[in-house]
Amino acid sequence: MIAIYGYLMIASFLYLVIRKHMSVFAGMILVSVVFGLAAALTMGNSIDDLFNWFRSGLFYSVNDAGKVSLGTINPAIMILFAVMYFTLMMNVGLFDPLCTFLIRKAKGDPLKILMVTVLTTTVVTLDGDGTTTILIITSAFVPLYKRMNMKLSNLAMMIILPTGLGNCLPWGGPLVRAASVLDVEVNVLFVQILPILAVSLIYVFALAYWMGLKERKRLGYDAKAVNTIDHAQIEEMVNVILDNDKELKRPRLFLINLALTVVTLLAILLGYISGALGFTLATAAALAINYSAADQRERITATGGEAIAVTSIILAAGFFLGVLSNSGMNTAIADSLASIIPESFGGHMGLVFAFVGAIACYALPIDAYYFGILPVFAPIAQQYGLTPTEIGMASFMGQAIRYGSPTVAWLYLLMDRTEMSFAEYQKQFFKYSLPMFAIFIIVAVVTGVLPV
Repeated sequence: MIAIYGYLMIASFLYLVIRKHMSVFAGMILVSVVFGLAAALTMGNSIDDLFNWFRSGLFYSVNDAGKVSLGTINPAIMILFAVMYFTLMMNVGLFDPLCTFLIRKAKGDPLKILMVTVLTTTVVTLDGDGTTTILIITSAFVPLYKRMNMKLSNLAMMIILPTGLGNCLPWGGPLVRAASVLDVEVNVLFVQILPILAVSLIYVFALAYWMGLKERKRLGYDAKAVNTIDHAQIEEMVNVILDNDKELKRPRLFLINLALTVVTLLAILLGYISGALGFTLATAAALAINYSAADQRERITATGGEAIAVTSIILAAGFFLGVLSNSGMNTAIADSLASIIPESFGGHMGLVFAFVGAIACYALPIDAYYFGILPVFAPIAQQYGLTPTEIGMASFMGQAIRYGSPTVAWLYLLMDRTEMSFAEYQKQFFKYSLPMFAIFIIVAVVTGVLPV
């Protein structure tokens, strides 16, 4: 009976989210209340037990063996302040010098323009917000691509592929969601995916170089000839970067902000401090360094809105996961599904999950995938010997093709700005993202983070 409740709970959540009858936040909490209450009464427990399940999902629980399982509050705090911090750094102009330098160096060479597009996108997407990245990069580069008669489809790919990799950073969303479900530290997962991201970024730069050579040939570019783009147009592109939130820029504090960012990231990545604590302290320091008390309040309100949207979902997941794990639903579901999986698949469960998860990651909204599908697969994979971090790596593989999904709303903005139909976009995207998916798998297997 508990397994049936689990199936119904997950199916109800997926239905409500996919059909857009409820927001992810409301759907996750209300479904948890309904099925958690049903499970508690069926098992002879009280409503107090249901509240304890919620509490353990949000904060922590200790089992009979004394093992402490963290709830979703820690990753929620991390993503809240990480998003706020990098938004603040974008506001103060920390990345402006690099972006403007790259644009000026590109001049009229199609190859350099494509390489600079990737570099600039990689920098701008550090705040984890795809919409902002698309607006800034297309505003800066679309006029240039049109002036040079370069393919806007290439611009779209050189925006979306680095943005997809940027979304894999801890504050981008997927890692935090996976860490919440699997009860592991975000830092642990991030360290393991760094080689995957590094090799994939090299692939994107190689792709930009190849596209640039083709554009040089198609356009008949002569490196010895006079540049086909004048100084005024270069400065116009630069001003798109410099004029974005101009009143918030703090160029005189560039070195201080750079040092704060480097120290924070090193402390987190080297394990000296947790991501939640590190970004909380860094956000407080950034506000104090760059703005007055009145401006600080305004910046908290402005940057907090974007961060709360994701953070609220992570907190709501605590209710959902608390009911699934403490009521025994996830174990019952795993037992029932494990019995029908062929034994020959058992030794390759990591790869099986990577491919099945990639399809689900493409077809479903991101929260439906991580909070509806991953909690079902994780206990099954654990029965076949996979560790939580290995399961996390398997669930991460689908991010290589995630931004081909029609469920990603801001993709339509990219298609509009680069004048592409959805069919044209999909054709181009999968031509370049499927090799990156293969890179994800190969690097994960070679580095040992994905068992085969």
